[in-house]
Parts: sequence; C-alpha cells; structure tokens
Amino acid sequence: MSFDVTLTLVVLASFGLANVLLSGLLALGWRLGLIARMVRADAILGIRLVPAVGSALLALTIVLPAFLRDEPPHAHDRPGALLIVSAALAVLALMDGLRRGRRAWRAARELVPDAAPLERSTAVQAEVSVINVTEPVVALVGGWRQRIVAARCVEAACDSEEFRQVIAHEAAHRDARDNLKLLAVLSMPDVLAWLPAGRALTAQWRAATELEADERASGADPRKRVALASALIKVARLTVARGRPPRTVRASGRFGGLEHRIRRLLGPSTGGVRAFPGRRVMTSTLLVPLLAMPLYALVHRVIEVLVAFGR
Repeated sequence: MSFDVTLTLVVLASFGLANVLLSGLLALGWRLGLIARMVRADAILGIRLVPAVGSALLALTIVLPAFLRDEPPHAHDRPGALLIVSAALAVLALMDGLRRGRRAWRAARELVPDAAPLERSTAVQAEVSVINVTEPVVALVGGWRQRIVAARCVEAACDSEEFRQVIAHEAAHRDARDNLKLLAVLSMPDVLAWLPAGRALTAQWRAATELEADERASGADPRKRVALASALIKVARLTVARGRPPRTVRASGRFGGLEHRIRRLLGPSTGGVRAFPGRRVMTSTLLVPLLAMPLYALVHRVIEVLVAFGR
C-alpha cells in the first residue's frame, strides 16, 4: 500500500477512533447526570462539539504531523482490519453529517418562497416576512443572510406588543448566531449524533438558547416579559387548535420547554446572559498541538500498532 493511501487511512482512522472514544465519554457523562446540570447555551454547545472538533484536532494537528515526520516516505504497509474499519467509520460519520446539514438547510428554504414583507411595524432592526402556512410558526431562517418568518395566523392572533416581542425573541437568536451554531451541531461528523445522549444534549442546548433569547428580548421589563409569555400561550393555543400538541423541547431537569419558559418570563429577570470566554477556550485548544510535539515519537509508535492490528 502506498504512502499516500496509508496516510489517508491513518488520519481517517485516528479521527474515527477518537470520535468513538469522546462520544462514549460524553454519553457516559450524560448518563451520570454530569452534563445535564449545565445551563449556559454556549457551554452546552462547546460540550456537544467536543467529539467532532476534538477528533479533527487530534487527527490533523497531532497524528498527521507525527506520521509525516517519522514514517519513511517509501514505506509500504499492509493495513490491518482495525485501520480499515475505523477509517470507514470516519467516512460514514462525515457523510451522515453532510446529510443532516443538507436536510436542515432544505427544510429552512421551504419556508421562504411563499414569504411576503411584513406590513406591521415591529421596532426591531430585522428583515421580517409573513408566510401563508397552517402551522403557527415564527422562525429565524438562513445562515449568513438571516431573516425572520412568521405565519400570518400568528400575526393575526397577537396584539402589537406581543408580536413585537415575538420578533425581538427571534432577533435575539439572530444576534447570537444560533442558526449557524445549529447548522454546525447538525452537520458535525460524530458518533454522538447516533446516540440518545447526543440527541438529548442537542435538545438541551436548543432549550437553553430559547431561554437566553427570551432574556435578551425582554430583559427586566415586566411589560415585555408578560407580552412575550402571552404570545407564547397564544401560539400554543393555535397549535392545539390545529390538532397538534404544542412544541416543547425535551430536556431533563430545569429545561422543561414551553411551561418553564412562561414561568420564567412571569417571574423576575435572572439578569443578562454572560458572555462565553470563547477566546480563552480557543487559545487553550491551539496550545494542544504545541504541547504534543515532544510526543511525536510515541504517537508514531501508536500509529504503527494501529496499522498492524488485525493484519
């Protein structure tokens, strides 16, 4: 087997094995209740992306340079079963991530063609369109070019202040780039997406983004908080009237979906949403490859074991 083929299989296999290991650790942490206690959306998102991002970091910044430095360029190794199976698993995860991302993108685009500009003033700096659909939906669609779409039945059911708060809620999602984050979650290639823990963790993140968008939209103003709660109840009634249960995000503990959102809005404000220390996390992550450089010889020996295993 040529050097280039071996290199490709080694990178894919290391990604696949690390993905399985990290996904398993997160699934165990979820079962033990360690992750379910997290409440901040960005922190939950960071945990959810660990399998895909961590595996890519290991494969591309540690395994790849270690292999290129220590592997003879004219080596011809016959791959073992573990290498081939792990590489195939990585390819499967990559393809499934692309499939999930494409499905989410197409679902969002289906809402747009029948949209018309909103005639009512919302006092929110956002592009808002009305769509003629039977389901009482209000959503932020698009990735880079985002706009808010609202069903005409929701616009008709809410008074001006309620509808203004509904739009402000979606604008808060826009400002937080929650759509791009959701697309990243759905598109990331990881084994965790195939496990119940992965789906539950994604639901917990989405529930946290709803709570934080409520806080950003209404703040500590009791009038705004009551108006948003009232709008949520009206949308839920419209949904029930059409023979469907109201949408709630299934998550454990304090994230109870619609009822929990309304109770929070009718209570005192919990304060502003604290910024996530993203730069510090990114800096710490980039230090990992530098710290691993003295271990390249050990990493290469592990790679040799991986290539030969099951031969």
